Amino acid sequence: MTGAPAPSIAIPLSARLGAWLLVAVVALVILAEFFPAYPDWFTGVIAWAAVALFWPRFAFRQKAVVLALTLAGTVGIVAGMVAGAGGLIARALSQNTPLTGMLVAVSFLQLITGRPAEGERLEKGPRALANTLAGVHLFGAVINYSAVAIFAERLAARRPLALEQAVGLSQAFIIGAMWSPFYGSMAVALTFAPRTNLLVVMAIGVPLTLLALALTWATLSSARYGHAREFEGYPLRLDALWVPAVLAASVLLVHAVAPQWSVLAIIAALAPLVTFLTLLATDGNRAPARMRMLVETRIPEMGGEMALFTAAGVLSAGMAGVIAWLDLALPFTRFGGVEAALTLALIVFGAWLGFHPIIPVSVLGPWIAPLNPDPNLLAMTCIMGWAIGLPACPMSNTLLALRARHGVSLRAMLAANRKFSFVMLVVCAGVLVAYAHFVPTAAAV
Repeated sequence: MTGAPAPSIAIPLSARLGAWLLVAVVALVILAEFFPAYPDWFTGVIAWAAVALFWPRFAFRQKAVVLALTLAGTVGIVAGMVAGAGGLIARALSQNTPLTGMLVAVSFLQLITGRPAEGERLEKGPRALANTLAGVHLFGAVINYSAVAIFAERLAARRPLALEQAVGLSQAFIIGAMWSPFYGSMAVALTFAPRTNLLVVMAIGVPLTLLALALTWATLSSARYGHAREFEGYPLRLDALWVPAVLAASVLLVHAVAPQWSVLAIIAALAPLVTFLTLLATDGNRAPARMRMLVETRIPEMGGEMALFTAAGVLSAGMAGVIAWLDLALPFTRFGGVEAALTLALIVFGAWLGFHPIIPVSVLGPWIAPLNPDPNLLAMTCIMGWAIGLPACPMSNTLLALRARHGVSLRAMLAANRKFSFVMLVVCAGVLVAYAHFVPTAAAV
């Protein structure tokens, strides 16, 4: 099991308070499912208070991005209100709070997910590459970036992390956004397409994910990388995969039994609950202390990401305001396969230019909504854009962390990942067109 992070005096009181406010966001996201009259905007106020407490910890570039998104969204909200549009402020505050709550809840799973043993011997060769890709993908599908951090630290224990290791970790991890309900991509997709059939989206996402992992393996085991003969990885421990399996099965089961409950709220409730019950069984009365330690030392590290998503909610509301003010219309009158493919390309190429996928999705979502799109098609477009655009985005937290912690060239990672991104863009665009053609009644599913 992973140990609780050691206490750190580097975490100031303001950041610890901000972390507990994010925990409150988790609780309020769950509470809202049982009390329909609860004002969701209040949860947004709590989230923004947390962002304010984290603010001194942000780098200048993070602050600039958050301020730019918030300012642009605010201008759009004012314009929309002048045009008579209502509910924009409440929308700005509540748009991405379920996403925030889900991601914070998932972070608790770090406490019960096994990590490679320090004395475990690393393997070499194509099989080690395959095991590494599978391992970081399966763990990352539940505990998100923590899986990359754990794997990268282990691989770099004896020698600096190699480019091919960083490329493999980043691609195998981020592509999990194609199907995993524990990723921010799925949360955003469900925000803009709440009637999405999760099983349909996952059924299409899983084969695409397997294809993407095969593409990564084939690339890194090619002659260009020495047929992976020197690639160091570690064995995949099947006994440690019970956490991803139990969580994924539980989410699908609860969603099937109570389809009226939000998937995001289901995850927000199950992740801390499974963590706490597991810790009670393994650590007894130390369980509360370990969870508190995670809140106060790990969750503050998520502040920048939470600020980005919170600001993107304001931008999305602002875009809705601008649409109302200018009476804007899309260049197409329906959202079919071709339109989905073009939207996907826009999200992916925007990511290449440095726009995190949540930004174009937040802009395009309100614009597409009036067309009454097939929710499955819209959701797949969003998650595909995230899964194949983010590996090639200069603002990707995964790539920036690998660059900062392990010194891997960001330019080299982007160059390798953009080839992967382009190939998968072609494949996914074809899938969207085929889906719209062969499943014309999907909106009724």
